[in-house]
Amino acid sequence: MTHLHAGLSPETIEKSRLELNENPDTLHQDIQQVRDMIITRPDIGFLRTDDAFILRFLRARKFNQMEAFRLLAQYFQYRQLNLDMFKNLKADDPGIKRALMDGFPGVLENRDHYGRKILLLFAANWDQKTPLWTS
Repeated sequence: MTHLHAGLSPETIEKSRLELNENPDTLHQDIQQVRDMIITRPDIGFLRTDDAFILRFLRARKFNQMEAFRLLAQYFQYRQLNLDMFKNLKADDPGIKRALMDGFPGVLENRDHYGRKILLLFAANWDQKTPLWTS
């Protein structure tokens, strides 16, 4: 087990192997293959390339390295093209704090039967007319 599996139950590790094609023996190679593709897109500023971050994209694309890289590139390209939306996005922003205090979103203390965290969105508390943050 790698540090990237720390905190995961054996059941969750097995589930990720079966459903996501995640192989602990090749995990670092899979991550490195995605990382190696970054040089093919010098037009994009990849702000994070650490193992844990890339692993999110591999899992989202069931360990298809090309699709994971495509998603990673789209993520950073979107952020790059929408700088005004992300430049002031901070957890201590009053709008973000208000949304969190209103219960949007919420994370349950207990995990589901697979050991995953459960995220709840309280749409009833969300006033769509009031922006979460301002530029």
